[in-house]
Amino acid sequence: MDLKINNIKPEDINIDRSVICGLMGIDPDDIPEPYKGIIQRELKEMENYPNIRGGFRISVDIDIISPKGEFVYEGTEFVAGKQVVNNLKGSELIALYICTAGEEVSRRSKELMGQGNLLEGYVADLIGSLLVEGAMDILHEGLRNEMESKGLKITNRYSPGYCHWNVDEQHKLFSFFPEGFCGVRLSDSSLMNPIKSVSGVIGIGKVVKFNKYICHACSSVNCIYRGIKHAT
Repeated sequence: MDLKINNIKPEDINIDRSVICGLMGIDPDDIPEPYKGIIQRELKEMENYPNIRGGFRISVDIDIISPKGEFVYEGTEFVAGKQVVNNLKGSELIALYICTAGEEVSRRSKELMGQGNLLEGYVADLIGSLLVEGAMDILHEGLRNEMESKGLKITNRYSPGYCHWNVDEQHKLFSFFPEGFCGVRLSDSSLMNPIKSVSGVIGIGKVVKFNKYICHACSSVNCIYRGIKHAT
């Protein structure tokens, strides 16, 4: 099916300061200096990140093989693991996605650290991670609305490198997109450039389920949100 690309304005992404504070181990109700000023400056710096974008490739040519923890997308077999594939059960279509915050945010972090401003660079790096997830939240919600208009539901999103899905399978995923899609390229070692980028899969169908909270089911020890409790 056709590729769908969206450009996202930085001002449309809402980054909760309490999440930043939680990741830094700071009380969000009493942010001390210099943290308060640094967080404020780096959130303001988001205005200078113009290359936030992402897109989907959606196909009906799929097969879900739950017992093997595999799904097939247009003839290509993905060994995503039972955790991911069980959550894709019932999918009638599958959306592959790539999303990035652009290279500017990583450049900003590197420049700050190179100048010896380690705390500022760390905050910029955190905001970059939250920025790409916030952008993907917008794309995810847009897909949900589009599919609901067609009488379909969507699942959570799942990425290689999480829930026992080997990160090397990103090469398979990227093979379905044009080279440099949304400005993102993949290295031989499966690292995305720009660094603040995400990719993965979303199931679509009449009977699929979206689980609001899935952290308890995720095995990743590298997730930025691990250990952060969100208000319900």
